[in-house]
Amino acid sequence: MTSRFNGILLGVAALFAVTPALHAQNRPPSRPKPQRPIEVPPAVVVLPIDTTPGDSTRTIIQRDFDFGDRIQPLILDSVTLAEVWQPGERNINFAPLAQTRANFVVRGRPTTTGIRIEVFDARRRVLRQEAVFRLPRIPPNRLQTIRDSLTTIIERRARLTANALVADSLVRDSLARAAARPVSLKHPGDRVAARRAAAVRDSLTRELAHRDSLLLAAAAQDTAHFDSAFARIAARDTVLRDSVTRERRFAIHGVSDELERWITGTRGIASTKIAFVEGKVLKVVDSDGANERTLPTIGAALSPSWHPSGRYIVYVDADDRGTRIAQIDLRTNRTQLLAASNRGLNITPVYTKDGKNIVWAAGGDSPAELFLASASGDDSVAVPFVGRTGFETTSPSFSPDGKQMVFMSPRPLTPQLFTMNVDGTGLRPLTPVVPGKRSYRTGPDWSPTGEEVAFQQQNGDFQVWTIGLKDRVMHQLTSEGENEDPSWAPDGRHLSITRRLGAIGDQRNIWVLDEKTGRLRQLTSSGDARLSDWSPPLKAAF
Repeated sequence: MTSRFNGILLGVAALFAVTPALHAQNRPPSRPKPQRPIEVPPAVVVLPIDTTPGDSTRTIIQRDFDFGDRIQPLILDSVTLAEVWQPGERNINFAPLAQTRANFVVRGRPTTTGIRIEVFDARRRVLRQEAVFRLPRIPPNRLQTIRDSLTTIIERRARLTANALVADSLVRDSLARAAARPVSLKHPGDRVAARRAAAVRDSLTRELAHRDSLLLAAAAQDTAHFDSAFARIAARDTVLRDSVTRERRFAIHGVSDELERWITGTRGIASTKIAFVEGKVLKVVDSDGANERTLPTIGAALSPSWHPSGRYIVYVDADDRGTRIAQIDLRTNRTQLLAASNRGLNITPVYTKDGKNIVWAAGGDSPAELFLASASGDDSVAVPFVGRTGFETTSPSFSPDGKQMVFMSPRPLTPQLFTMNVDGTGLRPLTPVVPGKRSYRTGPDWSPTGEEVAFQQQNGDFQVWTIGLKDRVMHQLTSEGENEDPSWAPDGRHLSITRRLGAIGDQRNIWVLDEKTGRLRQLTSSGDARLSDWSPPLKAAF
């Protein structure tokens, strides 16, 4: 009886043990959590446009799409491309594109003033949008024509010189024959006449020799003048062509940006530049790495920052006596030291959002605080900025609306980020401080979207992070090597950063980081570039 009861208990226990499993088998499967769809950039085919030597218009647009990370340029083989369209044809054959991932087709055709751009929906095979864009016309290469013209002039003068020398030679020959003729010297008058004739011949011979030397000297001078004139004209012509070529290239970047806006709704960032410091020199470079040039500065340069208009750059000018705030006019290349910044400790200058003033950190024996002066350079004395806090305050960056700022201050012990209204109210910490955990955060830059701040954090090596203004959630964007100095592009998605992949002392270069995908692109290759700042959208100057 007892054994049977025990068996029943075991059976009941087994039944209860199996029941959940049976229920689990009969229960409908739980629904998977919804996942965000993977965003696939639209694939775009750019048809041939021109045959410009070097980078063609098509090549520049394709590269701009690739670097913008919102469009995937679809590269077709030459056979398929020829089947789709050839220059001069009226209609596009969309049939070959059915076997590809093409979403859009871009066709550009040169006009008398620039280029006509058409965007077609590849699936529906209809024109979606079109416009004519002005582009500067590159002057024709006149060097061979100029050389031929100067050569014609010099050859004509050489022929005249040769003819004159031949004529003089004939005269000398005639004088020599006259001197060789026998002369009667019987009478005293004959001897006198002979001496006079010989004297005349000698005088004429000397005059001819002098004239010939002048003709030869003039010919040599003509040749030297030709070479000098050609060198001057060639230099001016080359500078002009190079300048217009750069502006045309930049104008094409503007076309790419507008195409990106047509296709994705967001304007591209190709028509922007990045300022940075290489050693002690201030430089700017196009966002695709082309047209790098050095800007004139008075002393060594640090911490460049763009004016909202893109016309000026403010920077720190350093020498053995300290630093001052300076700005350069990019139209005139004129550099101006701000009278309101005396030599000493003046760092991290930025323009206010309206571009009328410059704010920077200045200090000395006391902790550095923020000061303000007119960007026109008229102020002789800087005034304390309304956002001063009474603590060391550096590295200001303004919100997109200009009403708030983020800055760095070493409180409580190590540098942290704080936000504040520009009237001094609303001061609060942005980056969290964890007791017992060391963190060092500096170099803030407020995103153009207004949603987050990029900065560098040191916990070992420096890395680039972002923090949300609303949720205060931090995201680490880099991990390999050492990465510093983040600066936002106008699209609020890309950043320029200083990147070092080796040990301290190894090369540093400017890279472009796509916050969304983590894609990195090297911009400079000098090995000593740092402290970059991304410009606002710019227009070609033509």
